[in-house]
Amino acid sequence: MSPSDILRNRYQIIKQLGSGNFGITYLAEDLDLPNHPLCVVKSLRQSQNPEELKDFIAFFDKEAKALSCLGDECAQIPMLFAHFQEGDEFYIVQEYVDGHDLSKEIFPGNKLSESQVTQLLIDILEVLAFVHDNNIIHRDVKAQNLMRRHSDGKIVLIDFGTVKEINKLKANPQQPNYASVIVGTPGYMPREQLIGYPKLCSDVYAVGMLGIYALTGIKPRNLQRDSETFEVIWQDLVSVNSQLANVLDKMVRSNSQERYQTAGEALQALQIASSESTISSIPLAARLPSLSLPSSFPALSQRFFISFGIVFSLVCGMGLLLPFFSEKLKANAQICLAMMDVIPLKIQTKSEDNKGNKLYTLYGEIKNNQLNGCGTWIPKNNNSYQGIFTDNKLNGMGQFMSEVLEFKGEFKENKRHGEGKITFENGDYYIGLFRNNKYDGEGEFVYKKKGCKYKGGFQAGKFHGQGTCISPNGIPIRGTWEQGKLKGTNQTCCDSKS
Repeated sequence: MSPSDILRNRYQIIKQLGSGNFGITYLAEDLDLPNHPLCVVKSLRQSQNPEELKDFIAFFDKEAKALSCLGDECAQIPMLFAHFQEGDEFYIVQEYVDGHDLSKEIFPGNKLSESQVTQLLIDILEVLAFVHDNNIIHRDVKAQNLMRRHSDGKIVLIDFGTVKEINKLKANPQQPNYASVIVGTPGYMPREQLIGYPKLCSDVYAVGMLGIYALTGIKPRNLQRDSETFEVIWQDLVSVNSQLANVLDKMVRSNSQERYQTAGEALQALQIASSESTISSIPLAARLPSLSLPSSFPALSQRFFISFGIVFSLVCGMGLLLPFFSEKLKANAQICLAMMDVIPLKIQTKSEDNKGNKLYTLYGEIKNNQLNGCGTWIPKNNNSYQGIFTDNKLNGMGQFMSEVLEFKGEFKENKRHGEGKITFENGDYYIGLFRNNKYDGEGEFVYKKKGCKYKGGFQAGKFHGQGTCISPNGIPIRGTWEQGKLKGTNQTCCDSKS
């Protein structure tokens, strides 16, 4: 095809994007929709060999089916828009991902840091775990098939032309999958895939090889292998902590039975390994249960939680909820939550008054006689905090829970400060930014029971600045707000007369 060609009187070709074993991809415009949004058109590569063409069509149909099944449920897999035949040609139209593939980040000679590789592997495995949960093997996980979306930095898995449904493999385990066609990419394919018997753990192998490539800067095909065990030799090429090295080694075991069997298993192991590497950096003496905290800590807990409860109990009928955090926050929270799976087994500090009454129970990382790092704090009033501490203060990503509310988000010097999520027991919620314990900045406030909501600016805990209110009767009210009311009026967002 060439630029200006139009398919189905709808999809106008702009330029070729690339080509693979089974098809050629093009950037196109959808002429039927307003503003002619971009999309991707994949054209089936034709073959003179009838049997090979039959295989190509089968793979093409599988890609369409996979996108239809997965794309609607996962935002990190392209959506299928159309699948059709025009003349003797077969086409797939799918969502366009504005981003770059990981070959721009992972290439020969370029070595990423240990922390970069760890986070990258977590991001990839999260998407792949969803694919595996649907009993689908991708079979061609590599840098070129992983896109980093520019809008949010998320990893998007593409090119499902080689997928295999695991239930069909089980139904006919002796039948290789289209053995006449090479499926996968050399260096990323384990032995079972090379002979036509792919498994879910074959994808895990590919992700592990990509991680080793990112650490060493050496392509998978160029890495040496042990002549007797056929295991990949790579640890002498780069210095990494033993926890990460052990996870990667298990991901790329030559024997498929010795690998993590799914992306979900590998993801869990990687998260725990990441947390253990942080714990291991704490001196052993500092992890002993007998270590006591400064006397100021119990007073801090009492002042903080009392003031926390008073401030929020005064906010009648309001609640707060943040559905997503920035990538940095999510990464910190993910590591911290993974650490909590192992920290409670290693560190526990309790405090009691002179009558034996419990003041608080503490699990966490203690450095220089103070709580620093991830921890869990349970005061005597049944409130709880789990998250990041700095010098005995709540600093960073954390979660606070009480009988009447839940807050997830950023803390600074014991105050909610930054992105956050706070939810009240009546179902009301807020989405947005905090400053010194108050809503301040851009956000969205939803009154669940009253049936109204406001989205826009906030200042010192009230609607302030440009914003839009949807009143209980569904009418949008746009304008400038001051101290919770529409400027120049006494009208509030939930005024039933609006």
